[in-house]
Amino acid sequence: MTTTAERTRLALGQALKDELETTPLNRVTVRRLSEVTGITRQAFYYHFADVYDLAVWTFMQEVTHRVMAAASYARWAEGLELLMVWMAEHKAQAYQTLQALSHEDLERFLHGQLRAMMVVIVSELEQAYPVRLSEQDRAFIIDHYTLSVLGHLLHWLVTGMEQDPHVLVPRIERVLRGSVWQSLTRFSAERG
Repeated sequence: MTTTAERTRLALGQALKDELETTPLNRVTVRRLSEVTGITRQAFYYHFADVYDLAVWTFMQEVTHRVMAAASYARWAEGLELLMVWMAEHKAQAYQTLQALSHEDLERFLHGQLRAMMVVIVSELEQAYPVRLSEQDRAFIIDHYTLSVLGHLLHWLVTGMEQDPHVLVPRIERVLRGSVWQSLTRFSAERG
């Protein structure tokens, strides 16, 4: 069940996405979003500092939804590809929003989302094929594969989204296929 605050944020986020179809982010106003949603300016400022704050929140919601909707061993690449395709289709909006974040905040946020996905994948593999790992080894494996995917994603963003996600993501998946499980078994064998 969603709260009134959540419904307000979601309504403002949707209104922003609709506005961005025809208006650059730097031209979207709180007044216009208030008119479209029927949410007062005061209520807007209760939830967000400005339009850029709303844009960052909306972007983070989109990323979280796409990454976590496919957080499984079988579907993680599908989620990453959907995220990258969405970003490419909304390139101007994505870059305008990303500019509102510091590099550190962007990297920290994306790392957190991809790490949450990797935790699900490792847990799924551990349940299917029990292994004996220390918490340190488990955390290292999760972080290693998170950073691998994060590196590709950040490089793709920095290079102007040049590579087609439909080509790039299957290549990343091909390299990583079976690697997480192999790492889990190697670390488990060393633990003996």
